[in-house]
Amino acid sequence: MTRVRLSNGPDAVVSLSVEEAMKALERPVDKAGFVELPGEDGSIRVRPAAVIAIFPDAHRGSAGFRVGASGAAV
Repeated sequence: MTRVRLSNGPDAVVSLSVEEAMKALERPVDKAGFVELPGEDGSIRVRPAAVIAIFPDAHRGSAGFRVGASGAAV
């Protein structure tokens, strides 16, 4: 699974490796400028110009960090 970061919306998770996703984005686009990538729930239409990053989806779940409560109020 690979995560495709888009400049104009949320990340898309596709059922390809990073290398396969990069090759798929190099394919010719349709008349509207989209390329179809296989997603978990069907095809995802992506404009290659809107892709800003492609990376492995190593953490299936929420990303981020956890903040613990401190003893002193600031």
